[in-house]
Amino acid sequence: MKVKIITGLSGSGKSTALRIFEDLDYYAMDNVPARLLESFIKLNKQQEKPIDKLACVVDFRSIKVDKNLVENLENLKKINEDTKIIYLTSQDESILKRYNELRRPHPLGSFGDVKDGLIKEKRELKKIKEMADIIIDTSSYNNKDLKKVLLNFSENKENFIINLFSFGYKNGLSLDVDVVFDLRFLPNPFYIKDLKHLNGTDEKLQEYLDGFEIANDFKNLVYENLLKLIPYFIKEGKNSISIGFGCTGGQHRSVYMCEKIYEKLKDSDYIVVRKHRDREKWKK
Repeated sequence: MKVKIITGLSGSGKSTALRIFEDLDYYAMDNVPARLLESFIKLNKQQEKPIDKLACVVDFRSIKVDKNLVENLENLKKINEDTKIIYLTSQDESILKRYNELRRPHPLGSFGDVKDGLIKEKRELKKIKEMADIIIDTSSYNNKDLKKVLLNFSENKENFIINLFSFGYKNGLSLDVDVVFDLRFLPNPFYIKDLKHLNGTDEKLQEYLDGFEIANDFKNLVYENLLKLIPYFIKEGKNSISIGFGCTGGQHRSVYMCEKIYEKLKDSDYIVVRKHRDREKWKK
């Protein structure tokens, strides 16, 4: 049976992840103690028509009723080899923003204090995080992005995530990225009347930039070096890399290069997600 254990920080998207797996025909369960899961799996194997895919959320709530949670999760992996632990995390600022929007207290925080609750929760889940088969930072993800990552993971793609971002320097470099490429050396479509109001996803603008040798050389250079570097990131224990592509406004050159690199990588063995940070600011 395929078993996906969803765990991680409150506000990082565990409920959303569970719904995504449910849409993928997984039998979904929330807040289940690991020791009961073990019994459930053993019982399921005895059924005439056993469940073949199970997804469940196991988090700090389970620790309250299962003091041997880590040990029980290890046993779970032994009795069911195809058991994967997915740990969802997010930048503190993102979680604080989500809690403020929902106006909810953190269940572990003193008097509902979210910052205090986050500190305690990270401490409680530290050992489980170390056991995870994949760690997903959902800070910049929408539901569609998360669904793509989980879908690829469920299909046993390489558990390494490549996050591609486009952005405009005039709107600030506020991305949590590992590598940034400055695309301001490319010809700027902003100064061409017929291209000014397009963006880097438009075919006409892409054809314009494709006509420059420097754009194609740089595109190939980035792609080839990424394929060489990623195995070293994996060797060092990283399970993701975030790459930013920047230009002045975040509408033309950065979006173009982000799209082109995505097209080259999307059929690789890695999980690839691309996002245009300043999309809402694009001029039409």
